[in-house]
This record gives sequence, structure tokens and C-alpha cells, in this order.
Amino acid sequence: MKHSWYEITDISDFVEYARRLIFKSFGEMQQENNEETEDLLAGFNSEDVKEMDKVLSQAECELIAKSFFKTRTNKKTKTQAYFINEKILFDMLESFNSRMISNMLNKLVNDGLLESAYDIGKDDFIFWRKNIGNNNNEEEASEAD
Repeated sequence: MKHSWYEITDISDFVEYARRLIFKSFGEMQQENNEETEDLLAGFNSEDVKEMDKVLSQAECELIAKSFFKTRTNKKTKTQAYFINEKILFDMLESFNSRMISNMLNKLVNDGLLESAYDIGKDDFIFWRKNIGNNNNEEEASEAD
């Protein structure tokens, strides 16, 4: 299957739009929601921006995005052009989503709300939360994907 290639003319704006899309749609995809993408992103307020910056920063998204872009260098001017296709875009958005989830879990662990350990058998990290209101310190376990 042949993919169309698109040139990224402004990396910063492209990444900002993509991370807003991931942040705003996180958790909302399960809801009955037929909004267009523009409608989904239009309701962004300053609190959303602050929260998004905490869990998915512009700088880390630019680093992730640049690792996905295909680059061409003009031999005469030595300027670089960045290109992306639909498959690469999908993979990049998945990577943004994974990073955001990882950052959220990291914050919860650092805040002492979750415990974590590496399970060699599952080759993945597992997370659980302590029952704070329970005196016998019984814990609830859950697995991260």
C-alpha cells in the first residue's frame, strides 16, 4: 500500500496540535462523542494547558516527533525538510499517548499514591495502590499495559 507523504512546515505547531489531540481525547474516546477534531480542540482552556504541560511537555513531544519524521536536506541551501505519512503519524500519536500514560504513572508513584515493581515473568511493570483507609495494609494490585 502506497502512502502519501506530507511536509511538516512548522514542527512546533504540528507537535502542539498533535499533543493537544492526544491529551484532549485521552479518556474521552470511550464516551459517545461524535465531535469533529476541531471541536474537540476548541475547548482548550488555561487549566487544560497547565495539566497537559505536566503530563506531556512540548519539548519531549518534539523529540519524539523528530525521531519519526523522515528528513531531506537540500544540497544547495543545506536546509532540512521534514516529512510524514499516515502510518508514521499513527505510530507517533501512539508514542505520545504511551509517554503521557507513563508520565502520569510516574507522577502517581512519586506522589506516593501508587507502588510499582518490575515483573520479570510478564516482562512489564506492575502498579498497585495501598488501601489507605484499611488498617491491615491490604493492597490492591493492577497491571499496566
